[in-house]
Amino acid sequence: MAVMESETRVNILLVDDEPANLLALESVLENLGQNLVRAQSGEEALRQLIRTDFAVIILDVLMKGMSGFETAGLIRQRDRSRHTPIIFLTAAGKTETEMFHGYALGAIDYLTKPFVPAVLRSKVSVLIDIYRKTEEVIQLNHKLSVRAEELETLSLNLKSENEKRRRTERELSRSEEGLKDLNASLEARIVERTAVIEEHSLQLTRTNAELEQFVYSASHDLQEPLRTMTSFLQLLERRNPDRLDQESKQFIQFAIKCSANMRNLINGLLEYSQVTLKEKKFQNVDCNLVARRILEQLNGSITESGAKVEIASLPEVYGESLLLGQLFQNLIGNALKFRGERPPRVEVGSEKREDEWLFWVKDNGIGIESRFFQQIFRLFQRLHNREEYLGAGLGLAVCQKTVELHGGKIWCESEVGKGSCFYFTIPFLKPSSKLEDKMPNLKTIPASHLSPAV
Repeated sequence: MAVMESETRVNILLVDDEPANLLALESVLENLGQNLVRAQSGEEALRQLIRTDFAVIILDVLMKGMSGFETAGLIRQRDRSRHTPIIFLTAAGKTETEMFHGYALGAIDYLTKPFVPAVLRSKVSVLIDIYRKTEEVIQLNHKLSVRAEELETLSLNLKSENEKRRRTERELSRSEEGLKDLNASLEARIVERTAVIEEHSLQLTRTNAELEQFVYSASHDLQEPLRTMTSFLQLLERRNPDRLDQESKQFIQFAIKCSANMRNLINGLLEYSQVTLKEKKFQNVDCNLVARRILEQLNGSITESGAKVEIASLPEVYGESLLLGQLFQNLIGNALKFRGERPPRVEVGSEKREDEWLFWVKDNGIGIESRFFQQIFRLFQRLHNREEYLGAGLGLAVCQKTVELHGGKIWCESEVGKGSCFYFTIPFLKPSSKLEDKMPNLKTIPASHLSPAV
């Protein structure tokens, strides 16, 4: 019976002191397809057993030197070969004494030469199957042992995890109780703080209303004596042309000019207060209409300076119409005012970005040094004296406040002698409700009280 190609070949030890007998055994067993190992003495057989495990040993009884029985006795003394099957072969007639002696040494069969080849092959084949089954059982037992150790380790880990989970559950339970107490305390504090904030909000609303009324009243009350003072100075100059010397007339003109500057300053402060205090009504605003209205208001300055103002198509934004108009008026007005010897040329345009509109007002005026780019947006900041250019230094501060209230930014790029370009952005989305929440519902000051800032 030939071995299957997929099966592992096993080792068979053939022990006989006659080479011819070994050759005969090989010829009988070779078609089993196993590893046939020769040994011509008991000593050589023992050396083979030290190196290799065998499925079956075929052992000649009558050998020179160490006999088969002696060899079998030594084989059985070793743990690794104690249960290896042994088939004894003998040329002498088998007696009951010898057979019993052989079986006592662990032999599983006892054959007399000449033996029947088919019988020997059959016996060896059965022993090979038994060996293979035994090896499979040993390997399976080993795997089961390893698996049992793994399961034991897993069981210990599960016990440890369960204990951790129970501890965690206990800690969570205590934490939940603590959180409930903390939440209750926080809710009480929130209610208390909310009441305080609401009270402060009401106070702030009242304060802003009072402040707005004060600014309006103060500006009105301050401008009235200025107008009176200017009128009397002008009346004094007209009624006494012959009594006043040239220096006195200069003093009067100086006082009138100071009065005008003071009036401009008051108007600028009033305008700035409108940006910060006045109720804001945000809505969709067509910037084209706003720009057209501003050009009509600045028509006198445009005609006087011979300026050319180009306004590209502008978008619709979400904002406060009056404030946006004041923004364009201040920027275009500055472009017309701060001009050089050339006729002013002003360009107004816009560009759509990822989440905002970018606007710009570009001119060919006198320009600004880069070190003043941040300073010009502060209150009362002037880069020129009043004899050169009139104004209170509030216009760009108003522009910055207006842009910030719309959620955007404003900045300047310029080069002295080559002109300036003011950029500002307006987001696509509506301003945060927080901005509108900050706008108190105050009395609106008539737009007629607003005057162009510079």
